[in-house]
Amino acid sequence: MPGPMEDHPGDNGGRHDEPTDESFEEEELDPEEAERRITQFVTSADELPGPPVEELAEQVAELMRAAGSDLERIMDGKPHNKVLATQLLLGQRARAVQPDDPEQWRLYAATMLLSGMVVRSVEG
Repeated sequence: MPGPMEDHPGDNGGRHDEPTDESFEEEELDPEEAERRITQFVTSADELPGPPVEELAEQVAELMRAAGSDLERIMDGKPHNKVLATQLLLGQRARAVQPDDPEQWRLYAATMLLSGMVVRSVEG
């Protein structure tokens, strides 16, 4: 017979507030089903007031292309380590900002734009 501090099969060590493996049923979702659900959601959102989702998505993508082009002009000719250091500093600043502050997500977006430049500069 196991002692009072030993594990018992199926026991979570007497901790009733921690979930056990049996308490989670993960849904197996294949990528095609996920894409179908996203398409359904986008289609249903098109019925809401305002411009079509496709139009909004294109406006946002264009804005990000413009931001990326502006960023490339700023960083053009800068040494790789200067670009990388800028990305790291922006990430550090983002982590210092409260998660509910929109500035945090802008800073993270900037680090993502820079990450493509960092990778391209390494690849050559």
